[in-house]
Amino acid sequence: MPDNGAFSMDRRTMFVGLFAALLAGPGMASPCRPVRVLFVCPVGTVKSAIAREALRKRIARLRLPVVVQSRGLTPENHVTPALAERLRADGIDTTADLLKALTADDVAHADIVIAFDDAALSPLLSKARAWRTPSWISNYDAARLDLSQRLDGLVTELKHAPACSGHAG
Repeated sequence: MPDNGAFSMDRRTMFVGLFAALLAGPGMASPCRPVRVLFVCPVGTVKSAIAREALRKRIARLRLPVVVQSRGLTPENHVTPALAERLRADGIDTTADLLKALTADDVAHADIVIAFDDAALSPLLSKARAWRTPSWISNYDAARLDLSQRLDGLVTELKHAPACSGHAG
C-alpha cells in the first residue's frame, strides 16, 4: 500500500505517544485507575468477605484492573468453626482484610456496590445492587453455587468495562 503521508504521521504520533507513556513509568501514562467493587453485608465477615475473596481470585487469574473491598454495617465475626473449615477447603480466607464498618466514603469511592440481603436496606446503600443469597452457614453448597453464578456475571461485566473507569481517584 503506498504511503500517502497521513499514515506515516499517524504512526509517528502513535510511537511518540507510546514512547512518552513508557518514559512516564507505570501508573503515570494515564489518569486511569482500576474499577472499584465494594461488597457489603450486615456483619461483614461472611457474605461480603467471601464474595471479596472469591472475586479477587477470579480477577487475579484474568489480570483485570479491579480493586475489591468488603464492609459490614455492624461488624461482628459470624464465621462458625464449621464454616471456617469449609471455606479453608475452598481456599477462601475471610480474614485476609481487617473487618471494617461501612462509611459513606467507602460508597462514594466505589464504582460498583453490592449489598447482600438486609444490608441493601441501609440508606447508604440506596443505589447498591441488592443480592439476596442463601446462607453460607446453613446452606453452604447453595450459597457457593449462587455466588459463583453472580460472580460469573460480574466478571463478564468487568471484562467489558472500558479501560478507564471514568471516575476520579
